[in-house]
Amino acid sequence: MGDTFDVAVVGAGVIALAVAEQLLTAGLTVAVVGEASGLHPGHGSRAAGAMLSTFSEIEAGHDPQRVKVETGERLAAHDAYPAWLDRLASPGHRPELTSGTWVLAAANRAGDLTPIQAAAAAAGHNVEQHPGTQIPGLRAPAGSQALWLPTEARIDSGLLMNALTAAVRRHPNATWYDTTAVAVSPGCVRCTDATEIRAGRIVLAAGVQTAALLPGHGCRIGVPPILAGRGVSMLLHAPQVSVPHVVRTPNAAFACGTHLMPRHDGSLYLGATNRLSVDPDLGQNATLDEIAVLATDAARHLDPRLTTAQLKQHRVGYRPYTADHLPLIGRTSEPSLLLATATYRCGILLAPRLAALLADEILHPGALDEHPYRVLRPMPAPDLPAVLDTGASTALIEHLIQAGAVLPPHVAAQLAAFTDVMLREAAGQATAAGHALRRLWGIAPVVESVPALFELPARLTGGAR
Repeated sequence: MGDTFDVAVVGAGVIALAVAEQLLTAGLTVAVVGEASGLHPGHGSRAAGAMLSTFSEIEAGHDPQRVKVETGERLAAHDAYPAWLDRLASPGHRPELTSGTWVLAAANRAGDLTPIQAAAAAAGHNVEQHPGTQIPGLRAPAGSQALWLPTEARIDSGLLMNALTAAVRRHPNATWYDTTAVAVSPGCVRCTDATEIRAGRIVLAAGVQTAALLPGHGCRIGVPPILAGRGVSMLLHAPQVSVPHVVRTPNAAFACGTHLMPRHDGSLYLGATNRLSVDPDLGQNATLDEIAVLATDAARHLDPRLTTAQLKQHRVGYRPYTADHLPLIGRTSEPSLLLATATYRCGILLAPRLAALLADEILHPGALDEHPYRVLRPMPAPDLPAVLDTGASTALIEHLIQAGAVLPPHVAAQLAAFTDVMLREAAGQATAAGHALRRLWGIAPVVESVPALFELPARLTGGAR
């Protein structure tokens, strides 16, 4: 039967490895189950730009209680980062943070900066207002406005993942199984190569694949649905654009704005799209539409010179998240099975904080019983009218015109089909498409479903009636 470990950690992304490293530091024996090398298709950690966005993810429509919780946890993670990077350091090498983020908004969207500025000021962090044209190295649109957040940092995600991997692999109490888990049950992880790994406790940190590893997809042990936000990012060669810091726009079009940042090899990272996927295919490559949206938004919202940048590489990653958009950390109703996932767009920022919380729960069961991120928390699904009240309709228009200011013909067809269904339903005529819309909302009751809801009638009917 082989060795029995104190803990088995399933996953090889930033959260999984951060948890493993924290547990090893606490003196436990740890098995890591996940691919140690290769392309890691679909991994959000390796496709991420790694902005440590303590404030710049905040939107005007966010619930104040959610903002309070998330800002508090992000600041705690921010404070934990220096000591964490010291632990990950190897002789002659330590991943480094680069401080400073610019948040750039077009003249007609300057109000989007207000909640970001208010949150930073309330937390006692410096924040400055500037014309967008003052951002170093950038040719920002005329009339744009910007915030300078000197304490918001970034880190190179590739260097961080290399350091985390090395720190875990060199620890004497770690055993890395370079394989893929296919099923998890109390005390046992079963893998594609027929390996069975025994452990007293198992932490599932496999991102969007987490629930699929559990019998019945985890519903019997209190695991809520875990949704997937598909993101495409690029690495560019653009010597004509030299920015020393992160430059990003506020969240828009159901995504984390458009963001640009330098990498250690001289390239520029450009990200990122965000599209709901209820059935993620980790091997699916980027579509031309996703590439076009990213390239168009970069030139329109950040710097027109980016149209001449050369595309060196692109990546696709899937971000796990829940209906309330908060992480899942801690015990399920089966005490030996724990989760560390659903970090959405802040996994790299939150990694040291969530690893410490999870380790505390393992060492002191019940430590997270009142934490807002606990797995077994109430999670009522919002209804569609409530989501629309948050500005989803405006975000839908932004989503539709990302590739240009004129609706493409296929989008016009989608709009016609969607309007047809809505009018029929409003008149009391039940339709198959209306039923399908309600079914999709039941599967994924989150704001990111709105684009999929819009597109569904046209997919079912082959276009407008």
